[in-house]
Amino acid sequence: MDLAPFKLDIDDLIADFSNSNSRTLADMKKIWLSKKFSFIYEARPTTNVNVFMQSIYAHSIGYMVSTSSLSQRLGGLYCLYCLYETQPFKPPFRVYISLGELERLEILAIDAKKEDIKLALALIKKNA
Repeated sequence: MDLAPFKLDIDDLIADFSNSNSRTLADMKKIWLSKKFSFIYEARPTTNVNVFMQSIYAHSIGYMVSTSSLSQRLGGLYCLYCLYETQPFKPPFRVYISLGELERLEILAIDAKKEDIKLALALIKKNA
């Protein structure tokens, strides 16, 4: 199963978000909708759906816990949130995060608090 095209789509989405120096979920949603990003699920593989979901989650988490700009890390957080919330599966696929990633997520929370980005803090608390 080749997941490279899906990862490239996530890369483009987060790059557009980051390049616009955005920091809000509303901005991510605008970019998400303009790219018709929810169609990512229409192109999903028909087998190993759990591998697909965990792979796209992991790719977003990679941005979220990176040492990149705050905008890019927020882009990863918002992308992960949108991927989770728009998935067509019932029950929804859970997001799994390692302890090391959780520690890096704490750094994102601290940075978001410094910048007074309350929604990011709420999303982190909700999902932690």
